[in-house]
Amino acid sequence: MKKTTALLLATTMVGSIMLTPVAKAENVEVISVEESEKEVGNVNFISVTGTITKITEESTGNFFATIKNEDEEFGFYFNDETRIFDNTGKVTELKEGLKFTAFVDARKPMILIYPPRYSPEVIIVQTEEAGTVALEQFDEKFLNKKKDTVINISDDTVIEDLSGKSLKKEAIVDKDVLIFYEVVLESYPMQIGPSKIIVLEKEPTAIEKAYAIVEKDFYEVNGEMMIPLRLVAETLGYKVDSTGTGAIVSKGNVSFTITRGTTIYGYNKALRQFKETPELLEQYKTYVPYEFLQLLVEHVN
Repeated sequence: MKKTTALLLATTMVGSIMLTPVAKAENVEVISVEESEKEVGNVNFISVTGTITKITEESTGNFFATIKNEDEEFGFYFNDETRIFDNTGKVTELKEGLKFTAFVDARKPMILIYPPRYSPEVIIVQTEEAGTVALEQFDEKFLNKKKDTVINISDDTVIEDLSGKSLKKEAIVDKDVLIFYEVVLESYPMQIGPSKIIVLEKEPTAIEKAYAIVEKDFYEVNGEMMIPLRLVAETLGYKVDSTGTGAIVSKGNVSFTITRGTTIYGYNKALRQFKETPELLEQYKTYVPYEFLQLLVEHVN
């Protein structure tokens, strides 16, 4: 029987988080994690704020920033893919002693450990330059959820996602976004002309797309999860050539020969064995054991 899985995600909602420049660094108050989490609207991100005490490099190539003071202790991971900006919207780097606000996707699983360890999507570094950052959601009229702010998007406004992909203004509707701005027009609702907007989502990778496919399109046969061969392989960038009784799946110097009706398959010049037999479980659609996805992923760069 075909089955579809659904992921139940816990959603933590926070409201606008403002970052404003300060004249002297020593006057900045470090806000605790608890103080920075608020429930307003439908924003799916939490923010953690503090001053970086120490940065260490781990064996995985990731970095870990430690935040420690009298009131709290926590840390976060970051790497070359983490988006890091200052409060004016410029790309910057993290250093010890910098004050920051990190935005964490509350829908992602988090290890329950103390001190807390986060994996933020975006990190904003506080500077003395003029610039404010706010976490918001906007409707089709670009009015925020609290209905106290409207944004005027111009041709000069940079709009992109977490992958750095340029987007049109319609792409921000009902999405979690960070807006960067300086000038606010005194009105109600107040009017803002943002210089940059970051949509807090990114284009899924090929591997993420492949796993998303098998979450919805699979059969269970004799206790084994069977997944669509061509759809998954081509999503991962493999070439799939039909043989009439199965398929040859290839990419670079890697080749798999799959034959329906037998658990034996070819891996380059070697023979291996599946736990279950590949079969046509839908018209013109061969399904293979889930273990094949794991083999394909091993060879994706």
